[in-house]
Amino acid sequence: MLRRLALFFVVFLTLTAARARECDVTVAEQATIASVAGGGSFTLTDGRRVRLAGIEAPRENWPLAEEARANLAKLLEGKTVDLGYADRGTDRHGDLLAYAFIGNAWLQAKLIQSGFARAYSRTDTRRCAAALLKHEDDARTAKRGIWADAFYRIRKPDDLTSDIGTFQLVEGKIVLVKTGRERTFLNFASDYRTDFTVTIAARDVKRLAKEGIDPATWNGKAVRVRGWLSLLNGPEIELTHAEQIEVLD
Repeated sequence: MLRRLALFFVVFLTLTAARARECDVTVAEQATIASVAGGGSFTLTDGRRVRLAGIEAPRENWPLAEEARANLAKLLEGKTVDLGYADRGTDRHGDLLAYAFIGNAWLQAKLIQSGFARAYSRTDTRRCAAALLKHEDDARTAKRGIWADAFYRIRKPDDLTSDIGTFQLVEGKIVLVKTGRERTFLNFASDYRTDFTVTIAARDVKRLAKEGIDPATWNGKAVRVRGWLSLLNGPEIELTHAEQIEVLD
């Protein structure tokens, strides 16, 4: 009996350590899947809905949405999942925001590796963002899944007119960093009234500063930024945390 218990704890600690290497999340519960709603969400047998934290899968009416849903359904078929929750346990719809593991496999990583999701973090779901960004780079280079479809191409700053209200990755050169009392502006062209801009609220500038990051150092840099596009004079992405921007040079 003691030997069996010892073996159990060795296996448990091994699996926990393996997970921690890539995504250090405390597992809160084990659950069974009732149905898969989309490429990044599913319903548990007790009726609770789960949205996978840290990713953005193709949504309804987006290209490859059904393929993404089928991919997730195949991964989950006949499986139970271990769930660990994001810093904020639910989203604005009341769905659980969770990191999911099937055995020793991290579900978010598998979806991004297969090319059926993009890395998408917020201030409360950024814990494992760096690893997901690396997996995304690999999938994009190999043109797996969505990365073979022009709908999901990385945009240029002058290629955003029809994309307001969508989640995008944008690559370009910051030509001017301007800091005001309430916001810092990363301008990608000379006319802020019409051109693409990244805005950073003062509270988020302070968050970056605590991590040793000064947006002024991005002036003149080629970057990749990700987020939901809105319209503020020209197209805009609001940056709240460091994982939204990657310096390319």
